[in-house]
Amino acid sequence: MNRNVVVGIVVVLALAVVGWWYLAMMVPVQTLPQEMSPEGTGAEVSTVQTSMDLSGTWRSKQDARFVRVFTVDGTITDRYEGDDSATVTGTWNVVEDLASERPELVVNGNVQVIRVQFAEEVLYFAIAALTETDLSMIYLSGNGSLEFTRVN
Repeated sequence: MNRNVVVGIVVVLALAVVGWWYLAMMVPVQTLPQEMSPEGTGAEVSTVQTSMDLSGTWRSKQDARFVRVFTVDGTITDRYEGDDSATVTGTWNVVEDLASERPELVVNGNVQVIRVQFAEEVLYFAIAALTETDLSMIYLSGNGSLEFTRVN
């Protein structure tokens, strides 16, 4: 086979792989994947009916220095221990009708969504699991999930 043909094939394959990766990384996750829906996890999912369900201090399982505090009055505080400048306070509430807030965000199944409003941005999280001691939240406006353990 001609050397130029082989080089051309390798370049086309490399561009295809880079293009696929770029697309996968740049397209925000807008739906709750089936494996994260209540039917797919087998996890105990509670409906967030009152602010008492989430109120308290939650420590991240991924980074023990990150703490999120939900209060009954609808205040949320994110802290990063050891860095006082990283403390951010805002408000949170349970979303009654996601389509009226952000129609492009779609979730599978009967999943509760909370809206977190900080000064610079609004974030939406689906509650994938909520127990007395554990909280799992899926970030709907981006990629990833947050896992927490209740501190108090």
